[in-house]
Amino acid sequence: MSRYQQALLHCLSSNTNDFSTLNSAELGEFYVSNAFLISALEFLHDEQWLQKKQATDFSSFLKEVFSSELAPIRFLENFVSSKTLKELKIISEEARTLESLVIEKIRSALPIEQKKFSTRVFELMAEHFKNESAQTTHQGIGLGLTLYRTFDGMDEVFGLNYNADEGMKNASKERLYEGAGIGVQSSYSTLLNALREINPVQGTRFIDLGSGYGRAGFVVGLLRPDIDFIGYEYVPHRVDIANASAKKLDLQTHVHFYAQDLAALDFKIPDADIYYMYDPFTKETYKYVLDQLQEIGQHRKIIIATKGNARDWMDEFSNRAGWLPVQEMDNGNLCLYRSK
Repeated sequence: MSRYQQALLHCLSSNTNDFSTLNSAELGEFYVSNAFLISALEFLHDEQWLQKKQATDFSSFLKEVFSSELAPIRFLENFVSSKTLKELKIISEEARTLESLVIEKIRSALPIEQKKFSTRVFELMAEHFKNESAQTTHQGIGLGLTLYRTFDGMDEVFGLNYNADEGMKNASKERLYEGAGIGVQSSYSTLLNALREINPVQGTRFIDLGSGYGRAGFVVGLLRPDIDFIGYEYVPHRVDIANASAKKLDLQTHVHFYAQDLAALDFKIPDADIYYMYDPFTKETYKYVLDQLQEIGQHRKIIIATKGNARDWMDEFSNRAGWLPVQEMDNGNLCLYRSK
């Protein structure tokens, strides 16, 4: 058993909060396993209640599930398997406390240690989301475990203050979401899955059209320092927060955020290899932006990755532009469009 596994098991079994012996990378491993456990406990709590009601053998289910989708925390199998519903709830509360303490500790660490921690966390998250995508069913039944919001605590590590949107006025040119918080950001699962699937070559330029508070930039910047990332965002205070976080993590040489109205007639979208959009525009802006991307796609091969409703605009656009058939992932929530 590794050091971080020993530390996590000790903290949970003895109700202590001592993980001081772990270095930054190990603390990242501790954080990821603990966050994974929180989601797993929610899943197991519901399953235990359901199977008890149906008078089925929950112990057999536990053995199977810990050898499949819960394999990343298999070192906790014996500890978790012996607990009652009430005890699982207590463990979940303890795990949430640990998560808060880890975030507090790493936020007070030196920037170089924060970078080591965050990079290791993203490396592990990428593996978890890859495995989750591969495991879509369990005994013919849709999986109840989801890691979709499991690692949102990284926003606190990066200092992404969504409360800065309070009092923000809507604008006719952009779709602004005051108070939407995490809702204005692509999920980490989407971003990591997209980066894995695209697998950009060294020297690629990646442009985020509507970059919000910068999640995509942190994912790309930490995992692929050989990629030039640019994020354009309509709301200036989001750009300021993203740039401050990028500077703190020493990403400013290859990760840049700019306040920009993409509908402005005096601005042209630069050439890039990859463009990313999470439904950020009004109808008029979509047309203006996609016309520019079509022009770029005529003289170089490009990939456009869309999240959510942005695909509605891209489907019509790609058919009209004669691009390659769309590649769908995550039940069509993430789509990749490639020019010929």
